[in-house]
Amino acid sequence: MSGKMSGLGFYERGLLLKKVQVFDMALKEFQQATTDPQQAGKAFAQVGECLKTMGRQDEAVTAFRQALETGSCSSLERVQIQYLLAQTLESLDEEFEALVVYRRIRREHPNFQDVDARIRDLSSGRLKSRRHLWSAHQREDVLKFWEQLKPQVASLLTQTWQRLARYGDMLETPRPVMHMSSSVCEKIPAKYCSASSPMDRAVLAQKEGERRRQSRIAVQMLSQFSSKIPIVAGEGEIRDLSASGCRVTSPVRVPLGTAVECWIYPQNGHPFAVEEATVQWNGHREFGLVFTKVRPSVQRQIIDMCRKLAPL
Repeated sequence: MSGKMSGLGFYERGLLLKKVQVFDMALKEFQQATTDPQQAGKAFAQVGECLKTMGRQDEAVTAFRQALETGSCSSLERVQIQYLLAQTLESLDEEFEALVVYRRIRREHPNFQDVDARIRDLSSGRLKSRRHLWSAHQREDVLKFWEQLKPQVASLLTQTWQRLARYGDMLETPRPVMHMSSSVCEKIPAKYCSASSPMDRAVLAQKEGERRRQSRIAVQMLSQFSSKIPIVAGEGEIRDLSASGCRVTSPVRVPLGTAVECWIYPQNGHPFAVEEATVQWNGHREFGLVFTKVRPSVQRQIIDMCRKLAPL
């Protein structure tokens, strides 16, 4: 920073130039002010506004994010910067990212300006029409990921075939009849112990697993999810749904244990949000969520939906 003028001096001179709409010169003054830790938050925000006015939207997004990262802004200043960031993202057709920011604003400051209306407009269906439209950059990322994954998949398939071959050899070898002691039976459900043979018990256990899997209903719905720590956001498709959780397919990898807010968009009905869901497992382009915080009205909506979609 120049020794002749403080960060506050640069900032105030930038405000004067901005007021008379000399944005290119104002931008330079605000950029000088960002080197002062006490002015950095406000200065980055003004840099973003100047860039936005000059039509440099991508750079404006970066500046608004830098303003939020400084930690030197008040609570009110933060929400105003978040609002500018969301508006700019919306102008760049980054609708989902804008929606995430608007929802964050609503959680922290309910009824702020027209945030509710903007969330409603962005959630009304425009995102659905883009569900399968990936950018060239996204497709390139997926292809690169697949190239990295192919050796691991090949190794996994080889191990699977080897295990299946060993299992086949075991099935062909006669096995002695096994008897379960009373102490073992006490540790497993009585209906399995009452079976006449280990094979019968295995069949009963398999049927029990099938019954549990059938409680999940096969669906195909657009979903959006976002978390605070770690910061993860994306969209995907819900393929299995139950009253207690769902399976989501998405190119976004979400770490195990991550708590996310999950929005669900039924094909025929109004969208609704699960306030908190935790990632219980993840795999290649899919992960499982357990609903950990659901409003009673939303819980009823999910149960009713599963009942209507359940096979007869």
